[in-house]
Amino acid sequence: MTAIPDHGDRSSADADQRARFSAAREPQVFRTRTADGDFPYEFYGLSPIEGDVIERHGSVTTYTTASSLGADDLVALVRANSEPDAEPMVAIHQQTGALLAYTDRVLWWTKVPGQEHPMVQQTSFKGDDGQLWHWQNEIFRDVDEDGKTYDWEAWVCVAEPTPTLWTPAYTARSEKQRRSTRARNSYQARMRGYGTLDAGADQVDPFDIYERDQWVCRLCRRPMNPAIEWPDLWSSTLDHIKPVAEGGAHTAENLQAAHWICNIRKGDAWGPGEAEPSS
Repeated sequence: MTAIPDHGDRSSADADQRARFSAAREPQVFRTRTADGDFPYEFYGLSPIEGDVIERHGSVTTYTTASSLGADDLVALVRANSEPDAEPMVAIHQQTGALLAYTDRVLWWTKVPGQEHPMVQQTSFKGDDGQLWHWQNEIFRDVDEDGKTYDWEAWVCVAEPTPTLWTPAYTARSEKQRRSTRARNSYQARMRGYGTLDAGADQVDPFDIYERDQWVCRLCRRPMNPAIEWPDLWSSTLDHIKPVAEGGAHTAENLQAAHWICNIRKGDAWGPGEAEPSS
């Protein structure tokens, strides 16, 4: 009856998020969405609460507390081996009656109807009809309205396990960070070539500059096509108005949208977005 080692608190959720998501709410039913949805599963918060129901591709799991089930031995076991006030949750698979008890990321025990020794950890089992089932800690990574990361986690009983999934919002934010970091690193590499080490640079998403400039090249004044990608000469790039060769900063104010070919032709000259200082 040894618990699976805890892998730590939900580091992706900060204290404010944990407090907000733990605020009182009514139990909900979380279903599998239709194929045309932007994300396949409904969820809310960090984990299920007592009374929640999760349906995944026809398999249904409900949630309650060990205290509500009168499982005093389980409560005592968990509290003796973790926090003195820990309240274990119990996931109940409706199709088979299988049970799983857990606290946060720690799995304590499972019970499969008909098995000789119920107090064991058995995450895969066969139902009476021969169907193989799996207990899985599903993990969905999302961002809240402030753009901060958090994970939803739920022990669900399913026929086919699924990998950790990213929501479209989290994917978009990750892509934004990747673009910003790549542009910043490119600038700093160029500055090192001019002898400036560890040059300061803002995290600027190139797409934010392109949107601000309405996808119009500020050098030739012709539209830029978002579908054209580097290394096509007509792909979209960031141009530093005050050139990098003269110490131009990597900030939104010193950046403008430009075709790559236009940027190449401009070279280390000043851009039209700012007047070149008189000599």
